[in-house]
Amino acid sequence: MKLCHVLDSQEAGIDAAGFANELARAAIPRDLLTSRSVAVDGTDVETWGALRGASFTVELDGDAADTQLVDGQTASPPVKTKVKTAKVFSIGPDGRKRYTADPDARAGHRSATGSRNAGPYVGYELHLAVQTRDVRWTNHIDKTTLGPEVPGVITTCNLVPAGSHRGDAIVDALIASKTAISDITDVVWDPGYSLCQPGTTSYPLAQAGIEQTLQLVTHQRGIRPFAGEALLLDGQLYSPFLPPELRDLAAPPRFARGAYRRAYEESFNRRARWRLVRHAGPDSDGVTRWRCPFCAGLLRSRRFPRTMRRSRQAPMVEMPEGVTQCCSGILSAPPAELPITQRIPFGTTAWRVSMYRRQVVESANSALKGAFTDLSRGFFRVFGQTKLSVLLGFTLAAYNLDRVRSFRAKKTEDEAKPLRRAKRRQGTWGDCISRDDDPVPPSATDPPD
Repeated sequence: MKLCHVLDSQEAGIDAAGFANELARAAIPRDLLTSRSVAVDGTDVETWGALRGASFTVELDGDAADTQLVDGQTASPPVKTKVKTAKVFSIGPDGRKRYTADPDARAGHRSATGSRNAGPYVGYELHLAVQTRDVRWTNHIDKTTLGPEVPGVITTCNLVPAGSHRGDAIVDALIASKTAISDITDVVWDPGYSLCQPGTTSYPLAQAGIEQTLQLVTHQRGIRPFAGEALLLDGQLYSPFLPPELRDLAAPPRFARGAYRRAYEESFNRRARWRLVRHAGPDSDGVTRWRCPFCAGLLRSRRFPRTMRRSRQAPMVEMPEGVTQCCSGILSAPPAELPITQRIPFGTTAWRVSMYRRQVVESANSALKGAFTDLSRGFFRVFGQTKLSVLLGFTLAAYNLDRVRSFRAKKTEDEAKPLRRAKRRQGTWGDCISRDDDPVPPSATDPPD
C-alpha cells in the first residue's frame, strides 16, 4: 500500500507504468537487446470486481470504440430471456461509466478466442511491445532477409482502462524506450493502432525516427489525393504511368497459403516495380524526397533512352504515345500526405515476410493467457490501476526471465550440433511439379468487391 501511495503521488519521480517497465526490463540482459524492431499488440485484463448485469449491456464509451475492428461474433442475449442491464456505479473523473467496485476499470471490447466469443468486458487493456527480428535487407518486392534470432522479451508495457485510446496508450512509451532501453527504428502492429488518427500514432513515431509496418484494411486502401506528380495508392507513392490493371488489386484472404497466396502477391510484386524510391530521408520538417522508378533503375522503356543503359534485370515496359520524359525530377512530399506509408509496399511477398514478425507478440499474449500464466479474471484480486500495474511488473519480469533462459538453452543446443554445409538446390521435383491440393484461384487478380 505504501508503494502504491508513493507511485500515485510520484514522490520518487516515477509512476506505476514506469515502475512496471523498470521491473520487466531489469530481467533482460543488455547483451540480448540486439534488435531495433518491436511488435506491438494489446490484450484484455478483466477486473476482479463483479459486474451486476449482463456484459453485453455495457456501453462502449471509450475512445477505442471509434477505431477498433469489432468482430461479428458478439455475444447476444438468448431469445425470450429477461436481461438484466449492467448497473452503473458512478461516472468516473474521465467522464466514463464505472460498472464495478474497481474505481479504474472501464468497459471495452475484446476479440474472440477459442474459449469465448468476442464482446464487451469490464477491466483493463495491457499493451505490450515485444522484441522481434530486424529486416536486414529487402528488395521491396519479393525478397526479405531477416536478422538473427532474438529472444521475444517484453521491452515496454502499459496497463490502461479498457476502451482507452490505443495510440495514447503506447506511442509515448515507445518513443521514451528509445533512450531508456534500446534505439528502436521499426514498429510492427495491427489495424487496432494504425486506424487511430496519424497525429497520435504515425506522425509522432516518424518524428522520432521510428518507421511502421502495418496491415491495411479495406477503407485504408485505394487511391488518395496527392498534390505532387505521383499516384498515392495504398499509402505508397507510385508513378503516374502505373498500368490500370495494377491499381485496384485484391488482397489475399487472411488464411491463404502456398500457391494460393502467391497468386495474389504476384500482382502486388509487379506493381512494386512502379513505386517511387526514397531519395532522401525526412528533414527537420518531415519532408521526404522521392525518385521515379525509371530514374531509380527499377524499370526501363525505349521511350526513355537513358534507361536502356541500365541493368537488363529491370523489366522493360511500353509507354503511351507522345510520352518523352518519365518525371519532372525529384519529388518532395510532406508528412501530412503520407500518413500510412511504410518501408515495404503493402501486399508484396517482401511485405508479408516483414509483417509476420508480429507473431512474436501474439505468442507473448498467448503465453500470458495460459502457456506461462493465466491473466484471466481472478489472477489479480486487487482493485485499481496502480496496484495491478505493480503486480504486472513482477509477472512480466518473470516472463522475460523465462524467455531469456529458453533462448540461451536453444542457442547452446544449436552450438553443440555439428555444422553442415547448406545446400540450396534449384530445379528440383518440387519446383517442376505443381501440387493438385494447392490450386491457384482464377480470380486472384480481380478487384475487391
